[in-house]
Amino acid sequence: MKVNILKRHSKLLLLILLISPKVFAQTLSLQQSIELANKNNYQLKINRLETEGQRLLIKTARELPKTNLDVQLGRTQTYYTNDYIVGLTQQFSHPKLYQAQADLQKSHVEASLKNEALNKNELIGRIKQIYYELFYYQQQRRILTQQDSVYRSTQQIAEARYKTGESNALEKTNAELRLQEISNRMRVLDKDEETAYKNFKLLLNSTQDFKLDFTIPLKKDTAFISNAHLFSENPLLSVFEQQSVVSQKQTNVEKQKLKPDFRVGLINQSIEHRLNQMVVSAGIGLPIFTKAQKARVEAAKVNEKIAESNLQSIDFQLNIQLSVLKTTYQKHKNSLNYYESFALPQSELMIKSAVRGYQTGEIDYVELIQNNQQAWQIKDNYLLTILNFNQTIIQIETLLGIE
Repeated sequence: MKVNILKRHSKLLLLILLISPKVFAQTLSLQQSIELANKNNYQLKINRLETEGQRLLIKTARELPKTNLDVQLGRTQTYYTNDYIVGLTQQFSHPKLYQAQADLQKSHVEASLKNEALNKNELIGRIKQIYYELFYYQQQRRILTQQDSVYRSTQQIAEARYKTGESNALEKTNAELRLQEISNRMRVLDKDEETAYKNFKLLLNSTQDFKLDFTIPLKKDTAFISNAHLFSENPLLSVFEQQSVVSQKQTNVEKQKLKPDFRVGLINQSIEHRLNQMVVSAGIGLPIFTKAQKARVEAAKVNEKIAESNLQSIDFQLNIQLSVLKTTYQKHKNSLNYYESFALPQSELMIKSAVRGYQTGEIDYVELIQNNQQAWQIKDNYLLTILNFNQTIIQIETLLGIE
C-alpha cells in the first residue's frame, strides 16, 4: 500500500516539475525587464570589466624605470691590486609628468564609464522599443479576434442564405475567404511575436521563459516633451565631451615630457683593498634635442582640435535629430487626436450598423464587406499610429538619456 502511495506521489512530483516552467513563468514589468538587463546583459558586463581594467591602470602612471645595478672587479684603482665597484642607479622623470600621466589615465576611466552609460542607455531604449512592439502585437491580436467573431457570425448568415437560395455561392465563398485571411494574419502575427520575444530575451540575456505585464497605458507619457532640450546628459554627447578632455590630457603629457629627467646613484667601492668606500651620485637629463618631442606636442594639439570639432558636429547632429523627432511626435499626436475624437467612434458605429443591416437584409454582403473593411482599417491604422507614437517618444527619451 505504501509503495503505491509513493509511486503516485512520485508521478505527481514529476508532473509538477514538467509543467512548472510554463505554469509558474515569471511575469516581468517594463521596469523589471530593464533591471534584469542591466544585471545580465553581456555587453554591459564587458563594459564594466573594461572600466575596471582602466581603473587598475591608474597605478601604472607613476611607474619608474628599472633600477640599474653595475658591478666592476679588477685593477680599477691601482695596477697592482684588485678592487671592486658596486653601483645602484635609479632614473625618474619630472614629478609633473607622473601627475599628467595619472590625470590622463583617470580621464580614460571616465571615458570608459561614459561609454558604459551610452551602451546602457541604448540597451534600455531597445528594450522599451521591443516591449511596446509586443504590446502592439497584443492589441492587434485583440482586433483580429474581434474581426474573427464578426465574420464568423456573418458567415453563418451567408451559409443560411445560400441554403435557402437567397444568395449565391460567391457570397458564401467570400465569407469563408475573409475568415481564412484573418487566420493567416493571426499566423503571421504569431511569428512576429515570437521573433520580438526572442530578441527581448536576447537583450535580457535570459534563457528562462517569462510573460510581460502590459497593465500600463497603451500610450506613453509625454509630459516631458514640451520642455525637452539636448543637455550634456545625452550619453553620446558626454562620450564626445570626454574624448575632448582625454585629448587635452594627452597634450599635457607630451608637454611634460619636455621637462628634464633625474637620476640618483649610490656607489660602494674598495680603494687599495680598503672596503666600503661610499659615493653618492646625482644627475639630470636635459632636453637639448627637443624637435621630435615638440612635434608630438603639436600633433597632440591637432588631435585636440579634431576632438573639439567632433564634439561640435555631434552636438549639431543631435539637436537636429531632436528637432526632427519632435516634429514626428507632433505628427503622430495630431493623427491620434483625429482617430480618438472622430474616426474610432465612427468605425464602431459603421461595424455595428453594417452587421445589423446585413442581418436584417437591409444591405447585401458587398456593402457589408466595404463598410467593415473601412472600419477595421481605421482600427488597424490607429494601433499602428500608437506604435509609431510610442517609438518616437522612446527615441526622444533615448536621445535625452531618460530611462
